[in-house]
Amino acid sequence: MKNLLLLIATILTLSTNAQTSIYHPFPDSNAIWNLYFTGCQTGNDNESYSILIVGDTLISGHTYHKLSTPFVQVTLDGFCSQTHFAGYKGAIRQDTLMKKVFFIPPDSSSEHLLYDFTMQVGDTVKGYLESYSWSADTVISIDSILVGNIYHKRWYIDNGYNIYIIEGVGSTYGLIEFSPGGMVDFPDYSITCFKQNGQSLYPDTTTNCQLITSINCNDPISNQVKVFPNPSNGLFTVDFDQPFNIKEVRVTDLLGNIVFQQQTNNQQKTYIDNLSRGSFILTVIDKDCTTRNIKIISCL
Repeated sequence: MKNLLLLIATILTLSTNAQTSIYHPFPDSNAIWNLYFTGCQTGNDNESYSILIVGDTLISGHTYHKLSTPFVQVTLDGFCSQTHFAGYKGAIRQDTLMKKVFFIPPDSSSEHLLYDFTMQVGDTVKGYLESYSWSADTVISIDSILVGNIYHKRWYIDNGYNIYIIEGVGSTYGLIEFSPGGMVDFPDYSITCFKQNGQSLYPDTTTNCQLITSINCNDPISNQVKVFPNPSNGLFTVDFDQPFNIKEVRVTDLLGNIVFQQQTNNQQKTYIDNLSRGSFILTVIDKDCTTRNIKIISCL
Protein backbone atom coordinates (compact mmCIF):
# COMPACT_ATOMS: atom_id res chain seq x y z
CA MET A 1 0.00 0.00 0.00
CA LYS A 2 2.86 2.39 0.88
CA ASN A 3 4.54 1.62 -2.43
CA LEU A 4 1.31 2.37 -4.29
CA LEU A 5 0.92 5.72 -2.51
CA LEU A 6 4.54 6.55 -3.26
CA LEU A 7 4.01 5.73 -6.94
CA ILE A 8 0.90 7.94 -7.11
CA ALA A 9 2.74 10.80 -5.41
CA THR A 10 5.63 10.44 -7.84
CA ILE A 11 3.30 10.50 -10.86
CA LEU A 12 1.53 13.61 -9.54
CA THR A 13 4.84 15.33 -8.93
CA LEU A 14 6.07 14.53 -12.42
CA SER A 15 2.76 15.71 -13.88
CA THR A 16 2.97 19.03 -12.02
CA ASN A 17 6.55 19.58 -13.13
CA ALA A 18 5.58 18.80 -16.71
CA GLN A 19 2.89 21.47 -16.58
CA THR A 20 5.48 24.17 -15.87
CA SER A 21 8.45 22.92 -17.89
CA ILE A 22 7.15 24.12 -21.29
CA TYR A 23 7.85 27.79 -21.99
CA HIS A 24 4.78 29.78 -23.02
CA PRO A 25 5.87 32.82 -25.07
CA PHE A 26 4.59 36.32 -24.51
CA PRO A 27 1.84 37.29 -26.98
CA ASP A 28 2.89 39.16 -30.11
CA SER A 29 -0.57 39.91 -31.58
CA ASN A 30 -4.34 39.76 -30.91
CA ALA A 31 -3.92 40.31 -27.16
CA ILE A 32 -5.86 42.51 -24.72
CA TRP A 33 -5.03 43.22 -21.08
CA ASN A 34 -7.71 44.98 -19.03
CA LEU A 35 -6.29 46.86 -16.07
CA TYR A 36 -7.62 48.60 -12.98
CA PHE A 37 -5.86 51.43 -11.14
CA THR A 38 -6.74 53.10 -7.85
CA GLY A 39 -4.71 55.83 -6.26
CA CYS A 40 -4.58 59.41 -4.91
CA GLN A 41 -4.23 60.20 -1.20
CA THR A 42 -6.58 63.21 -1.30
CA GLY A 43 -9.63 61.32 -2.57
CA ASN A 44 -10.24 58.55 -5.08
CA ASP A 45 -8.88 58.11 -8.59
CA ASN A 46 -10.28 54.89 -10.05
CA GLU A 47 -9.40 54.07 -13.64
CA SER A 48 -10.10 51.14 -15.94
CA TYR A 49 -8.34 50.79 -19.27
CA SER A 50 -7.10 48.28 -21.82
CA ILE A 51 -3.65 47.76 -23.28
CA LEU A 52 -3.57 45.97 -26.60
CA ILE A 53 -1.08 45.13 -29.35
CA VAL A 54 -1.81 47.33 -32.36
CA GLY A 55 0.86 46.34 -34.88
CA ASP A 56 4.60 46.09 -35.45
CA THR A 57 7.42 48.55 -35.89
CA LEU A 58 11.10 48.17 -36.76
CA ILE A 59 13.59 49.76 -34.33
CA SER A 60 17.36 49.28 -34.61
CA GLY A 61 16.89 46.19 -36.73
CA HIS A 62 14.49 44.49 -34.29
CA THR A 63 10.75 43.96 -34.72
CA TYR A 64 8.72 45.40 -31.85
CA HIS A 65 5.03 45.08 -31.10
CA LYS A 66 3.33 48.40 -30.35
CA LEU A 67 1.13 48.79 -27.27
CA SER A 68 -1.78 51.21 -27.08
CA THR A 69 -4.67 52.24 -24.81
CA PRO A 70 -7.82 53.29 -26.70
CA PHE A 71 -9.76 54.80 -23.78
CA VAL A 72 -9.63 55.28 -20.00
CA GLN A 73 -12.72 55.09 -17.82
CA VAL A 74 -12.19 57.49 -14.90
CA THR A 75 -14.00 58.14 -11.62
CA LEU A 76 -12.58 61.01 -9.55
CA ASP A 77 -13.46 62.64 -6.26
CA GLY A 78 -11.68 64.80 -3.72
CA PHE A 79 -8.63 66.61 -5.06
CA CYS A 80 -7.54 63.89 -7.46
CA SER A 81 -6.63 64.16 -11.13
CA GLN A 82 -6.51 61.58 -13.88
CA THR A 83 -3.34 59.44 -14.03
CA HIS A 84 -3.60 57.41 -17.25
CA PHE A 85 -4.54 58.59 -20.72
CA ALA A 86 -5.29 57.00 -24.07
CA GLY A 87 -2.51 56.62 -26.60
CA TYR A 88 0.76 54.87 -27.38
CA LYS A 89 2.21 52.94 -24.42
CA GLY A 90 5.54 51.76 -25.82
CA ALA A 91 6.75 48.71 -27.71
CA ILE A 92 7.85 45.21 -26.74
CA ARG A 93 9.87 42.44 -28.29
CA GLN A 94 10.73 39.01 -26.97
CA ASP A 95 13.59 36.59 -27.25
CA THR A 96 11.99 33.17 -26.92
CA LEU A 97 15.35 31.39 -26.64
CA MET A 98 16.43 33.63 -23.75
CA LYS A 99 12.87 33.62 -22.34
CA LYS A 100 12.99 37.40 -21.93
CA VAL A 101 10.78 40.32 -22.98
CA PHE A 102 12.21 43.78 -23.74
CA PHE A 103 10.46 47.15 -23.66
CA ILE A 104 10.94 50.62 -25.13
CA PRO A 105 8.83 53.15 -23.15
CA PRO A 106 6.81 55.71 -25.12
CA ASP A 107 9.07 58.60 -24.08
CA SER A 108 12.36 56.79 -24.77
CA SER A 109 14.40 55.20 -27.53
CA SER A 110 16.33 52.93 -25.14
CA GLU A 111 15.48 49.27 -24.68
CA HIS A 112 14.95 47.90 -21.17
CA LEU A 113 14.55 44.37 -19.88
CA LEU A 114 10.87 44.02 -18.98
CA TYR A 115 10.48 40.35 -18.00
CA ASP A 116 12.98 37.60 -17.32
CA PHE A 117 11.20 34.24 -17.26
CA THR A 118 14.34 32.39 -16.17
CA MET A 119 14.47 33.81 -12.63
CA GLN A 120 14.93 31.49 -9.67
CA VAL A 121 13.86 31.86 -6.04
CA GLY A 122 16.02 34.50 -4.36
CA ASP A 123 16.94 36.30 -7.60
CA THR A 124 16.58 40.08 -7.67
CA VAL A 125 14.05 41.37 -10.19
CA LYS A 126 15.99 43.59 -12.58
CA GLY A 127 15.11 45.86 -15.46
CA TYR A 128 12.28 48.25 -16.18
CA LEU A 129 9.96 47.00 -13.41
CA GLU A 130 12.40 48.01 -10.67
CA SER A 131 12.47 51.75 -10.06
CA TYR A 132 14.03 51.70 -6.57
CA SER A 133 17.25 49.71 -6.36
CA TRP A 134 17.42 50.00 -2.57
CA SER A 135 13.99 48.38 -2.16
CA ALA A 136 14.13 45.98 -5.09
CA ASP A 137 11.91 42.90 -5.27
CA THR A 138 13.30 39.38 -5.10
CA VAL A 139 11.60 36.17 -6.21
CA ILE A 140 9.78 34.82 -3.14
CA SER A 141 8.37 31.66 -4.69
CA ILE A 142 7.63 30.00 -8.03
CA ASP A 143 4.56 27.94 -8.86
CA SER A 144 2.07 27.58 -11.73
CA ILE A 145 -1.38 28.87 -12.53
CA LEU A 146 -4.01 28.01 -15.12
CA VAL A 147 -4.08 30.41 -18.05
CA GLY A 148 -6.95 29.20 -20.17
CA ASN A 149 -6.62 25.44 -19.88
CA ILE A 150 -2.81 25.32 -19.67
CA TYR A 151 -0.56 25.77 -16.65
CA HIS A 152 1.85 28.69 -16.92
CA LYS A 153 4.80 29.35 -14.63
CA ARG A 154 4.35 32.15 -12.08
CA TRP A 155 6.82 34.15 -9.97
CA TYR A 156 5.77 35.81 -6.69
CA ILE A 157 7.91 38.94 -6.31
CA ASP A 158 6.24 41.32 -3.83
CA ASN A 159 4.10 40.39 -0.83
CA GLY A 160 3.32 44.01 0.08
CA TYR A 161 1.38 44.58 -3.14
CA ASN A 162 0.79 40.90 -3.97
CA ILE A 163 2.60 41.09 -7.31
CA TYR A 164 3.09 38.11 -9.60
CA ILE A 165 4.79 37.79 -12.97
CA ILE A 166 3.02 35.18 -15.09
CA GLU A 167 4.64 33.57 -18.09
CA GLY A 168 2.84 34.64 -21.25
CA VAL A 169 0.72 37.22 -19.37
CA GLY A 170 3.05 39.63 -17.55
CA SER A 171 3.07 41.48 -14.25
CA THR A 172 -0.20 41.58 -12.33
CA TYR A 173 0.82 45.08 -11.19
CA GLY A 174 -0.20 47.02 -14.27
CA LEU A 175 1.68 45.01 -16.91
CA ILE A 176 4.28 47.73 -17.68
CA GLU A 177 4.29 49.65 -14.38
CA PHE A 178 7.23 50.09 -12.01
CA SER A 179 7.03 47.84 -8.96
CA PRO A 180 6.83 49.77 -5.65
CA GLY A 181 9.23 47.30 -4.05
CA GLY A 182 9.23 47.93 -0.31
CA MET A 183 7.67 51.40 -0.56
CA VAL A 184 4.34 52.12 1.15
CA ASP A 185 1.21 54.02 0.12
CA PHE A 186 1.75 53.47 -3.60
CA PRO A 187 -1.17 53.21 -6.05
CA ASP A 188 -2.71 49.81 -6.60
CA TYR A 189 -2.84 48.10 -10.00
CA SER A 190 -4.26 44.79 -11.14
CA ILE A 191 -4.94 42.88 -14.33
CA THR A 192 -8.68 42.25 -14.25
CA CYS A 193 -8.49 40.00 -17.30
CA PHE A 194 -6.32 38.90 -20.22
CA LYS A 195 -7.60 37.81 -23.63
CA GLN A 196 -5.82 36.45 -26.70
CA ASN A 197 -7.20 35.50 -30.12
CA GLY A 198 -10.71 36.28 -28.92
CA GLN A 199 -10.54 33.91 -25.93
CA SER A 200 -10.54 35.00 -22.29
CA LEU A 201 -7.65 33.23 -20.58
CA TYR A 202 -7.05 34.96 -17.23
CA PRO A 203 -8.23 34.88 -14.49
CA ASP A 204 -10.50 32.28 -16.12
CA THR A 205 -12.13 31.44 -19.45
CA THR A 206 -15.59 32.76 -18.48
CA THR A 207 -14.73 36.38 -17.67
CA ASN A 208 -16.21 38.86 -20.14
CA CYS A 209 -12.93 40.49 -21.20
CA GLN A 210 -14.07 43.15 -23.64
CA LEU A 211 -11.85 45.94 -24.93
CA ILE A 212 -12.52 49.07 -22.87
CA THR A 213 -13.70 51.93 -25.07
CA SER A 214 -15.87 54.96 -24.46
CA ILE A 215 -18.88 52.78 -25.25
CA ASN A 216 -18.17 50.71 -22.13
CA CYS A 217 -19.16 53.70 -19.98
CA ASN A 218 -22.75 52.87 -20.94
CA ASP A 219 -22.40 49.23 -19.91
CA PRO A 220 -25.83 48.47 -18.35
CA ILE A 221 -24.34 46.44 -15.50
CA SER A 222 -21.94 49.26 -14.61
CA ASN A 223 -24.84 51.68 -14.34
CA GLN A 224 -26.83 49.28 -12.19
CA VAL A 225 -24.21 48.51 -9.53
CA LYS A 226 -22.71 50.67 -6.78
CA VAL A 227 -20.16 49.43 -4.23
CA PHE A 228 -19.46 51.43 -1.06
CA PRO A 229 -17.40 52.21 0.83
CA ASN A 230 -14.39 51.29 -1.30
CA PRO A 231 -11.80 50.97 0.17
CA SER A 232 -13.41 49.81 3.42
CA ASN A 233 -12.59 48.08 6.70
CA GLY A 234 -13.74 44.74 5.30
CA LEU A 235 -17.48 45.46 5.02
CA PHE A 236 -18.90 46.36 1.60
CA THR A 237 -22.43 47.14 0.47
CA VAL A 238 -23.33 46.25 -3.11
CA ASP A 239 -26.41 48.15 -4.26
CA PHE A 240 -28.39 47.25 -7.40
CA ASP A 241 -30.61 49.77 -9.22
CA GLN A 242 -32.37 46.88 -10.98
CA PRO A 243 -32.02 43.87 -8.64
CA PHE A 244 -34.30 41.68 -10.77
CA ASN A 245 -31.64 41.76 -13.53
CA ILE A 246 -28.75 40.56 -11.30
CA LYS A 247 -28.19 36.85 -10.68
CA GLU A 248 -25.03 36.45 -8.60
CA VAL A 249 -22.26 38.29 -6.79
CA ARG A 250 -18.84 36.70 -6.41
CA VAL A 251 -15.60 37.90 -4.81
CA THR A 252 -12.21 36.38 -5.68
CA ASP A 253 -8.76 37.18 -4.39
CA LEU A 254 -5.98 38.03 -6.83
CA LEU A 255 -5.03 34.35 -7.00
CA GLY A 256 -8.48 33.51 -8.36
CA ASN A 257 -9.77 31.86 -5.14
CA ILE A 258 -13.47 32.48 -4.47
CA VAL A 259 -13.85 34.05 -1.00
CA PHE A 260 -17.52 35.09 -1.29
CA GLN A 261 -20.38 33.90 -3.51
CA GLN A 262 -24.07 34.65 -3.20
CA GLN A 263 -27.23 34.49 -5.30
CA THR A 264 -28.96 37.87 -5.12
CA ASN A 265 -32.56 36.57 -5.26
CA ASN A 266 -33.89 39.96 -6.47
CA GLN A 267 -32.63 41.72 -3.33
CA GLN A 268 -31.56 45.34 -3.79
CA LYS A 269 -28.49 45.06 -1.55
CA THR A 270 -25.84 42.44 -0.86
CA TYR A 271 -23.46 42.76 2.09
CA ILE A 272 -19.92 41.43 1.99
CA ASP A 273 -18.26 41.21 5.40
CA ASN A 274 -15.02 40.10 7.04
CA LEU A 275 -12.78 40.30 3.98
CA SER A 276 -9.16 40.06 5.04
CA ARG A 277 -6.74 42.86 4.24
CA GLY A 278 -5.91 43.08 0.55
CA SER A 279 -7.31 43.63 -2.94
CA PHE A 280 -10.16 41.57 -4.40
CA ILE A 281 -12.20 41.37 -7.60
CA LEU A 282 -15.97 41.71 -7.19
CA THR A 283 -17.77 40.04 -10.11
CA VAL A 284 -21.43 40.83 -10.76
CA ILE A 285 -23.27 38.43 -13.07
CA ASP A 286 -26.60 39.32 -14.63
CA LYS A 287 -29.31 36.99 -15.89
CA ASP A 288 -27.85 37.07 -19.41
CA CYS A 289 -24.54 35.81 -17.92
CA THR A 290 -22.84 39.12 -18.69
CA THR A 291 -20.21 39.91 -16.07
CA ARG A 292 -18.77 43.11 -14.64
CA ASN A 293 -15.54 43.18 -12.59
CA ILE A 294 -14.97 45.82 -9.91
CA LYS A 295 -11.84 45.98 -7.79
CA ILE A 296 -12.43 46.37 -4.06
CA ILE A 297 -9.85 46.99 -1.34
CA SER A 298 -10.13 45.87 2.27
CA CYS A 299 -8.02 47.74 4.84
CA LEU A 300 -9.06 45.47 7.74
